Amino acid sequence: MKFLILLILCSCSGLTPKTLLKNNKKIYSYYDVTGKYTLTRESVFLENKIVIRTFLQSSQESDEKVLEKSVTVSQVGTIKDKEKRTLAVRPFASEFDVWLEGKKYSSKMNLNGSIKSMQIDLDSPESKWKGRQNIKFPKGSQFCFFSQLSECLYYSHTLEKSLKHRSDIIRFYVVWDNFPFVQEQISGVGDKLFSPASIRFESEEKSVLRYTVDVNGQTLLYQFSKSFELVRMFWIANGISILPYGEEINEED
Repeated sequence: MKFLILLILCSCSGLTPKTLLKNNKKIYSYYDVTGKYTLTRESVFLENKIVIRTFLQSSQESDEKVLEKSVTVSQVGTIKDKEKRTLAVRPFASEFDVWLEGKKYSSKMNLNGSIKSMQIDLDSPESKWKGRQNIKFPKGSQFCFFSQLSECLYYSHTLEKSLKHRSDIIRFYVVWDNFPFVQEQISGVGDKLFSPASIRFESEEKSVLRYTVDVNGQTLLYQFSKSFELVRMFWIANGISILPYGEEINEED
């Protein structure tokens, strides 16, 4: 049964307190082609929902102006897959704000389950990015907001499955919570809300698990701790690196 047709809350999904990621707030160094920034990620698992808040600033100082901020909410449940039920994550709602050339661009998304679509409300200085639209979900069983990709892949057991079956490629969809403004910021992501993606396990080195995520033909390298918490991310084609705070870019990574 395909995604959005049936999803049961994770009271029956097999999640236990031992398998829940800890609620936390982590600060990372964020590098792109324009310079170095500070990325703050706050993650909470509450009432079967994954809630991630992110803030991108020019420095860690609290009085520094926020350049981007987002809140994404997804629901964890199960879907029927052949003869058994498997864990799945359903994007539920998001809010995204970015300041481009000093002007604010905003996007709000809400799941419209009755018509199996994502309702998007846009507000910006440009007429092409104003108003409401509904975009249908493609056929698929796994969907992840980009801003909470690591948590989504964890709670759907995708990271664990990929680690166990190391030669397998697992497919899913990325939902760009910064749509449609992502096209102005990042090259090669296309012009769609949903992008086909896949993940495979690459290697285990010391205390780090390395995975490769392919999105729209572009490669993102993710590194996780053995407890599947995000450590680093490298998006080579766009010159983006997310590192533990204070860590400098190492070309060998």
